[in-house]
Amino acid sequence: MIAAVVLAGLVLTAGLSGRFGMGGAVALAAMSLLWLVVNGPMEGPILAIVAPGHGLTGGDLAGIAGLALAAHRFAALRRSRMAR
Repeated sequence: MIAAVVLAGLVLTAGLSGRFGMGGAVALAAMSLLWLVVNGPMEGPILAIVAPGHGLTGGDLAGIAGLALAAHRFAALRRSRMAR
C-alpha cells in the first residue's frame, strides 16, 4: 500500500515539478529516492545484474527516470539563472 501511494506521489510530483522551479526539482528528486527505497513489493523481474545479489528491476526505472528529470530541470534552471 505504501509503495502505491509513493508511486502516485512520484507521478504527481513529476507532472507538477516544472511549475515550482527549484523546489519542484528538489521535491521530485526526493520522491524518486523515496520510491527507490519503498518499491520492493512492485519491483518486477530483474532487467540487469549490477552486482552479485543486486540488480536493476522494472520498478527501479520509475525512480531513475524521476531522478533524471529532476537533474534536467535543475540544469535548465541553473542555465536560465546564469543567462540573466
